Amino acid sequence: MAFARNMYTIDSSSGFSPKKMVNPWKTYVKLSAVLMGSHDLTKGSLAFLNYPVQLMFKSTKVLLVMVMGAFIPGLRRKYPAHEYVSAILLVLGLILFTLADAQTSPSFSVIGVIMVIGALVMDSFLGNLQEVIFNMNPETTQEKYSKHGIRVLS
Repeated sequence: MAFARNMYTIDSSSGFSPKKMVNPWKTYVKLSAVLMGSHDLTKGSLAFLNYPVQLMFKSTKVLLVMVMGAFIPGLRRKYPAHEYVSAILLVLGLILFTLADAQTSPSFSVIGVIMVIGALVMDSFLGNLQEVIFNMNPETTQEKYSKHGIRVLS
């Protein structure tokens, strides 16, 4: 039996019904809360920071993702030393840029820096949490979509 939902025809025997959910609802609630917090903090920080400063902060997300990935149970990623050195040099460059901008820009605020750092922490949790969930339970919605030939764009 097939039914149409969101313009896609999905076979009800494929596990898309609430009775056959692969991951619990609380998993999706956690992911949504982290995504919403990251988005809101990122957009809110623009009230206190220039866009170039915010963009520089967001570009350092790689270091936090690496660090979180090394400590999150279920991932425990290991990176070569040169990748950590590169990420640390990126952050040092950001610190120098931020210190220079703090002296020249009238719209620079510590509150904005705290907000964008909070958004970065949430972003690093988000990507790693999604990967942990997928690794623990690879029979997820995206895999089922791909089995039915429906491409999911991220």
